Amino acid sequence: MRTTTPSIAGTGLFALDVIVRLDGSKATPSLGGSAGNVLSILGALGWGAAPMGLLGDDAAGHTIRRDFERVGADTRLLRRSIARSTPVIFQHQLDRQAAQDDATHRFTFACPNCGDRRCPYWEDDPEFADVRADLPPASVFYLDRPTRLGVAAAEQYASCGATVVFEPSAVGDDVGLFVRAARAAHIVKYADERLGDLGAYHLRPDGIEIQTRGSHGLRFRCGKVDRSWTYLPAFRLPFIHDTAGAGDWCTAGMLYELFGAAAGVRTIDRKTIEHALAFGQVLSTLNCMTEGARGLLAIWSPDQIVRAARSATQARTGSGQFVDQTFRSFAHDVGLTSSTTALRGDGFGCCSQL
Repeated sequence: MRTTTPSIAGTGLFALDVIVRLDGSKATPSLGGSAGNVLSILGALGWGAAPMGLLGDDAAGHTIRRDFERVGADTRLLRRSIARSTPVIFQHQLDRQAAQDDATHRFTFACPNCGDRRCPYWEDDPEFADVRADLPPASVFYLDRPTRLGVAAAEQYASCGATVVFEPSAVGDDVGLFVRAARAAHIVKYADERLGDLGAYHLRPDGIEIQTRGSHGLRFRCGKVDRSWTYLPAFRLPFIHDTAGAGDWCTAGMLYELFGAAAGVRTIDRKTIEHALAFGQVLSTLNCMTEGARGLLAIWSPDQIVRAARSATQARTGSGQFVDQTFRSFAHDVGLTSSTTALRGDGFGCCSQL
């Protein structure tokens, strides 16, 4: 299931993101969710992308499918059903001066107008019983939670030579399913604020384990012999607007650079993964200066993004605590865009319209 041009298939959280600003206005709804962001970012950067999942036959599902198609994704396995409602995530922006911590937003599934909740539904649908017989070719398979469909697909992709990336936010109710996902994955990435030590879950001895640490950067370990942690500090940036999607950009950037430098995780060393993660950190940092999980793509073209990220990665010092010219340039363009273009939004007031 390997391809010449890098491509990614994946399953997990595909949701409609609705940003609720401080004044109560709402940004135009768009594709979101961890799996949605990672696949669509890589699609925008030129990869093939094939999302696999079941959405509702509603306006939200239509928008998600449309956003994937805009980046050239293969949506044949992104199915819709009248028996489902597409998940909708409301991202409430926070006043950082009044907040007690560094949070820029909070997420909820509850509609701010009517209170109804459009939550994800993780029970596998009978429609997907035959999916494994028709899996699209891919260099990488991504899953952000251990569902039966996702784990079975991960095991099949791994057996066919693809690289499996598992990015969980929780162990979930089925520990056995989580263990299967962890064992199938060549790369496991998670946030320290959500998961602790995964040593008890039998990660692959030759796999890559990445733990993100918020404003403190991240750490990773790889290799069968030396399992010590390598630490990468966070980049310092001129300002922070919104940290939503930061981890997704880091993942997408890491994969983009890994597959530009090597034929997957089996041929890389510690230095290669360090470079790829630093590249991902640059993308993450840039996006934190924009609004929304994929705001970076609204400011710079994919070519600009890649060139700037490579420049900043190469210029990084040992400490990483500096404001690179790349970030100053981007901050200028963010300000220019904000001053000349009205923030996107529409007049909908309730999830019933989605």
